[in-house]
Amino acid sequence: MRYPRRHTSLAAALLPALSILLLTAGAPAALGQPADRPGVSPAYGTTSRILYHVGFQDFEPDATVYHYFTGFVNSHQGRFSDGVAVFSANLHLPSGALLTYLEFDYCDINARGQHMNLELTTCDFLGADCQPLADIPTAFVPISGCKFSTSDLTSLNFTLDNNTRQLVVRASTSSSDNTNLIAGAYIGYKLQVSAAPAVATFTDVPTTNPQFKFVEALVAAGITSGCGGGNYCPNSPVTRGQMAVFLATALGLHFPN
Repeated sequence: MRYPRRHTSLAAALLPALSILLLTAGAPAALGQPADRPGVSPAYGTTSRILYHVGFQDFEPDATVYHYFTGFVNSHQGRFSDGVAVFSANLHLPSGALLTYLEFDYCDINARGQHMNLELTTCDFLGADCQPLADIPTAFVPISGCKFSTSDLTSLNFTLDNNTRQLVVRASTSSSDNTNLIAGAYIGYKLQVSAAPAVATFTDVPTTNPQFKFVEALVAAGITSGCGGGNYCPNSPVTRGQMAVFLATALGLHFPN
């Protein structure tokens, strides 16, 4: 029997709801930063895109028949193989993440038509039933040799559930030398508040209440149990003591050992 695993991103996903509650109470160069990539990306909230970086050293070859190396192209460092190879890297994104962005950083100075590809795949928790989500093919880069290519994943509407699925990126090279170089990848995602249940926990926050979804998320996370008598008291002020309970529970705060 397989027991369900706890989602590790629950506190982060619920912070927007907590904020609402408290407020109610009171042109890029080669391999440079893409123009649409934010310089600072907070790991909380539901509006900002959060970026997960896959370094070139995170990519491991799928087969051991070839050797793999770290090399350079025009001062850019990356991974390559001495044969036609596929490199994979597992992604460790939080459950509830909504995928929005895929980026492949690479160097391709091979003019013979032997190029590269990055594929984003979802597999079950045993690594089977793998299904492609998106891919980014590359081509010869005649000027600098190195660049980035991107893909918008918003239309996929794919939400990650680490209890049942995992994400893998696979980069293929075909030049058998450092003329095809894997420099890295980026995965962009947004956090979400969980979908509301069908039945309300509190009589004074029915399913028709605009705050219903957020209140239920706090209950499911163990952040609040209401004000007693089956009520939540959504219009009552929040004391400093209650605020401490909300924040410490949502963030998992603790004293140092």
